[in-house]
Amino acid sequence: MSIEGILPRILRRLLQGLVGAGLSLFASLTLAQSAPIAASASAPGASAAPVVMPPMPIIPADEAKLLRAAQMASQRGDPQPAQDALRQLDGSLLAPWLAYWAIKPTLSEATQADFDAFARAYPHTYVLDRLRNDWLLELGKRQDWIDFDRVYPHFIMRDDPQVQCYDLQSRFATEHADVTAQVFRLWMDRRDGGPGCNSAATALLRDGAMPRDMLWQRMRRFYEDGRARQGRDLLAPFLPAGSWRILAQTDTDAVRYLLDAARRGAARAMAHADQRQYLVLALLSMARQDPGQAARLLQDDFAALPARDRAQIWGRIGLSAALNLQSDAARWYARMNQADPGYVPSTTVLEWQARAALRAQDWAMVRSATRTLIDQGDKDPSWRYWHARALEKLGHPIEGRALLAEVANPWDFYGQLATDALGMKVSLPPSLPPAPLAAVAQQAERPGLRRALALFSIDLRNEAVREWNFSLRGLDNQQMQAAAELACRQQLWDRCINTSERVKGGVDIAQRYVMPYREAIGKASQAEDVNEAFLYGLIRQESRFIANIKSWVGASGLMQLMPATARLVARKIGLADYTHDQIADVGVNVTLGSAYLGGLLQQFGGSEALAAAGYNAGPGRPRRWRNMGLPDQPLLPGAIFAENIPIPETRDYVKRVLANATVYAALLSGKPQSLKARLGDVGTSDAMLASNQR
Repeated sequence: MSIEGILPRILRRLLQGLVGAGLSLFASLTLAQSAPIAASASAPGASAAPVVMPPMPIIPADEAKLLRAAQMASQRGDPQPAQDALRQLDGSLLAPWLAYWAIKPTLSEATQADFDAFARAYPHTYVLDRLRNDWLLELGKRQDWIDFDRVYPHFIMRDDPQVQCYDLQSRFATEHADVTAQVFRLWMDRRDGGPGCNSAATALLRDGAMPRDMLWQRMRRFYEDGRARQGRDLLAPFLPAGSWRILAQTDTDAVRYLLDAARRGAARAMAHADQRQYLVLALLSMARQDPGQAARLLQDDFAALPARDRAQIWGRIGLSAALNLQSDAARWYARMNQADPGYVPSTTVLEWQARAALRAQDWAMVRSATRTLIDQGDKDPSWRYWHARALEKLGHPIEGRALLAEVANPWDFYGQLATDALGMKVSLPPSLPPAPLAAVAQQAERPGLRRALALFSIDLRNEAVREWNFSLRGLDNQQMQAAAELACRQQLWDRCINTSERVKGGVDIAQRYVMPYREAIGKASQAEDVNEAFLYGLIRQESRFIANIKSWVGASGLMQLMPATARLVARKIGLADYTHDQIADVGVNVTLGSAYLGGLLQQFGGSEALAAAGYNAGPGRPRRWRNMGLPDQPLLPGAIFAENIPIPETRDYVKRVLANATVYAALLSGKPQSLKARLGDVGTSDAMLASNQR
């Protein structure tokens, strides 16, 4: 299908979006019920009954009030409103949720009989599996392995690592199974360990089933992650008497501990197994706080530590420097490899080694770090892309281009960059044909999706999203596309996009890159001279086009504006009658947000990468980040800048916004696009100005 063939479907979405700008979701559901959509599902010429969309669920206002009150009270730990509402609404579409809100605050006092009664009353529901998760955590906390083993086989989601750890602990306690390696892997995956994994690990340590070496590895991880206090509280009981006091000093006064050890004789301390561990912990603590001083101490006083220990400490020194965009980062990372060429650091250390090497243009180090990440099974396409570029830079163009061809696609950041690197522009492939109306009608009849729609209609979004996602389990591609279409028709744009992204084997472009509110966004784009595709790309990432969404920090509306920012911009652009209750209004929100974004673009010389970073993290941070280049290389390619953003959320945000914008630019213009050109080069304001004038 050509771009021209896609546009009519996009226009249909735009009309829906324009209606959505003036109607609440509740009103749109009412319209759907009063005017069902009908169409023939048969082949041309065949006689068949028309397909009729079932009426959408509607929650009366008095019931909606009871439901919202029950949910809020349950979150506060009060089950009574949910219990009262359940007596009135038992048997209703959302009764399972009322029952869940009624039992959740009481789980610490509940019995297995209470859980079993819930399971009998609400079988095959999301809330039952949600309660299984909660109940398994409670049973694990109680160490009630008999009931745990009865419930766990029926657990469907199995996405909670803490429940997995409790399951392993149960197998160890009841079957004496060898689960040490599995527990250790899960225990190391989370910064704080988590209640289930901490419980399983300490059970193994008490029994002597987990070797002391694993204890020290986990303690080092606590120190690397800045959680030394938690580590010593948890693990000091398994170490010799007095260890808690020593561990406290290695954390809170690492410099004094290290200098005292050096004065007493570093060699003697390093010769004793436990004292050597304390030295390593103190150096890891110092590496987080002051990598330069840690480097001096390691190089001058503790250079006789075993190679593996020195490699780990150099890796943490390099990580701290890389996170702070220090020019020494790549040099210190090189010391890690020199200390022990066979040492394999954590994924985080490796990722930042690759990023530091990119900033330093050390392509040999980029190749080494990315090769290790790929060999470890890391699926992030960024490392495959950068490995390919390193191969090209190091004189292996055939291998590099072959890998780029594997990465290239028109949808994501590194797929688009790979397309650019192959000398092509990003062109959109033919779209999937629309989902058949009969398939959409089938999805609209499924109980889980109906409950989700009802929850959306009363603005219980968190619960609605969970119910919706759980209900997508087991759908094939056509059914998934139909479910996405159902969400599109109800103007649930986030579910429309996210569900469409689960479809394999093709892309329904009109679903995945919806363009609602076209009039408001186009008007704001022209008024503030902000590229419309960039605006769409940012809104898609900020809110998924949900007009009334509010974040946990208080940002509101399509462009997720903070109240103070909205007031400031309103005054600046002369919106004299602005009041805070207007922030969710589509026209007002987009006007204010685009004005703010336009100001950021002016500040950053038109750089969309810097402007997007400033929109997410505040303008002060990217002002510091744009100086990440080295003195002899003040400008960096925009892709290297984006990859080195120290805040994970902002790094991901910038990549997604610009990848979105590239797709929207192709849709709006009907022409192939270049993400590389959109990114440009990033550096100091003088360097960028000089570059733009060339």
